[in-house]
Amino acid sequence: MTSPADRAAFDGFPGIGKATAIPNLFFTAVLPKLTAPGDLLAFLWAARLVQELPAEPRCVTAEAIWEHEPARLSFETLAGGRAGLEAGLHRCLQLRALLALEARTAAGAETFYFVNNPASRRAIARARAGRLELTPGAAIAPLRAPEERPGIFRLYEEHIGTITPLIAEKLAEAESVYPPEWIEAAFREAAELNVRNWRYIQRMLENWALEGRPDETPGRDALEDAKRRYLGGSLGHIARYR
Repeated sequence: MTSPADRAAFDGFPGIGKATAIPNLFFTAVLPKLTAPGDLLAFLWAARLVQELPAEPRCVTAEAIWEHEPARLSFETLAGGRAGLEAGLHRCLQLRALLALEARTAAGAETFYFVNNPASRRAIARARAGRLELTPGAAIAPLRAPEERPGIFRLYEEHIGTITPLIAEKLAEAESVYPPEWIEAAFREAAELNVRNWRYIQRMLENWALEGRPDETPGRDALEDAKRRYLGGSLGHIARYR
């Protein structure tokens, strides 16, 4: 039975008010894979807090989420407190609903979380290239995030070398177009041929998007999806008129 205090606690949503945008794809691609209340809360509070930021970098730390009183109360009530927040952020990184960068500051290492969307991927590329500061005086450090696959930036650093600002932009664009398994396969094939050159890998990915991977015969979903994104991207006009 609802108490008088509960009935008086909330009068309903206003007709016009601030709102947090959650992509529809979250409900089909991410939500069914969340395994604990803290997973959902971590994504919702990260999305809410980064959208309130007036400018880049739109990211948030675990400490900032915990210091936000409504967020802290929700984790304490539903998800086991601070441990639930940390576990939820970890799970969201695994599912790539969130992305993260680690920065070294005077106070030590701190992890910054981003909602995984094109604007965040571009911001991460700029931060890794030294063109965007996450917090004053911070230096980007390699983050061994609990991802299911290595990111394109880590692959580039491991197989080719230092990421320049121009390369960072190209890597961010490629990561938004091609499936992760294609990117891994292209780097692996180039390494086997002892070719340490991004232009070679990029051309390989472009050819796969147009013609399909030679070793990928079952199913065409990845090919068709990559082709649509490639032809609709900034290089699409080149591909259509080659």
